[in-house]
Amino acid sequence: MRLYTIQRRNISLMQSTPVAERDITLDAARGVAICAMVAYHLLFDLLYFGVTGLPPFFFYLAYPIAGSFIFIAGISLHLKSESAERRLDRQGYYRTFLIRGGKILCIAAAITLITWIYPHKGCIVWGILHLIGAATILAIPFLRLGRWNIIPACMIIVIWLIFFPISGPDYLIPLGIHSPVFYTLDYEPLIPWFSLILLGIVYGSIRYQGEAKHKNENSILRHLALFGRHSLIIYLIHQPVIIGILLITGMIVI
Repeated sequence: MRLYTIQRRNISLMQSTPVAERDITLDAARGVAICAMVAYHLLFDLLYFGVTGLPPFFFYLAYPIAGSFIFIAGISLHLKSESAERRLDRQGYYRTFLIRGGKILCIAAAITLITWIYPHKGCIVWGILHLIGAATILAIPFLRLGRWNIIPACMIIVIWLIFFPISGPDYLIPLGIHSPVFYTLDYEPLIPWFSLILLGIVYGSIRYQGEAKHKNENSILRHLALFGRHSLIIYLIHQPVIIGILLITGMIVI
């Protein structure tokens, strides 16, 4: 009887374990993205404070770096959805993404406040964290569509290609519509960037077909994955750290 009870308990634990475990390669990819972002912002700060000049194409590097973060966020949403579906009822499932998205939006609001204080000009009113926070909530009805999200993703891209840019009131900034004089240091509106969230969900639903991911013992991947698992913290502190180092070394004066 005791052996039977233990076996039943082990089976129950196996069934409650998320089908797609955390993939070290995904964390490593996020680690590469955060390292690229830190490098980009270091060069951007040197340019912003007049320390050095950079070629015009430099600014276009921001798009693939931001895009990689957003795409990976979509993959992560799929994995979170798979895990939540097996552990939670419907109400708990919705609450998971509402809370997660709400927390990210609160952090994003703090960034808006801080950049409004300094540097003020170019205040970040809808940056990458605003997008990911809002997308985490907006993606709820799309998560169960899996690979079929390719359709709404393509629709968003087509709408963007045909109708944008659009000038309009600044309260539509989250949608990619704003006045001609709008200026910000970071801007990822829902159109077209939400399409990358959906494409990430598509990729996740194809890549992770329910099998548990084996841990990769590659040391490089492990180190990159460490950065990836702490990407939010790195994102929040890297600019103050960079500017602090530049101030201490006397390279810039505020």
